[in-house]
Amino acid sequence: MKRTGPAVVFRDVLLGTIGIIVFAWFISLVQISQNKKKDDGVKPPGNVTVAINWPLGDTDIDLWVTGPGEPYPVGYSNKGGVLWNLLRDDLGTFPDLSGINYESSYSRGNPAGEYIVNVHCFRCPVLPQKVNVEVGLSANNATGKGTRTLATATVELKANGQERTAIRFKLDAKGDMVPGSLNSVFQELRAAGKQPATGGFGQ
Repeated sequence: MKRTGPAVVFRDVLLGTIGIIVFAWFISLVQISQNKKKDDGVKPPGNVTVAINWPLGDTDIDLWVTGPGEPYPVGYSNKGGVLWNLLRDDLGTFPDLSGINYESSYSRGNPAGEYIVNVHCFRCPVLPQKVNVEVGLSANNATGKGTRTLATATVELKANGQERTAIRFKLDAKGDMVPGSLNSVFQELRAAGKQPATGGFGQ
């Protein structure tokens, strides 16, 4: 004769609940494993990244970039284009709690063609100013992950309002730098970038 008291009912409910939890946990593990396998087969987009930094102080130096198919150069007055986006517009010490003078941009993809990176001295109370520039490329092929450095440069700005080309280069259809294309021949970007002004917090 089976016992059907409250203790037996409680035990059955408890075991049933534990069974459901274990089953749900197992299904979750299987789903996570399948998603991971799918993600491993996805190639990340190839993004060109540009970062500049300069000495501490209330100094405002601007990064300007352009590339294949970009109708207007991207900088403080045009923070987003079809290829490039300005991630950080550093104004100096305000509003900035980090104490670091730093700006960066990234591209959505790495189409073949010429890329130009400029720096502009918007407000430089101390001159000259040395600006460090680094261009990287996120790997988008089967052999690589992470970011590899394409080029670096140090640019010296000697006057307020001065704009200089730090790095110019060309990428081929595979995302590799075209041999002999790296140079710093000046090409003005800031004036052209002001045309579609998108506004912002400052310069």
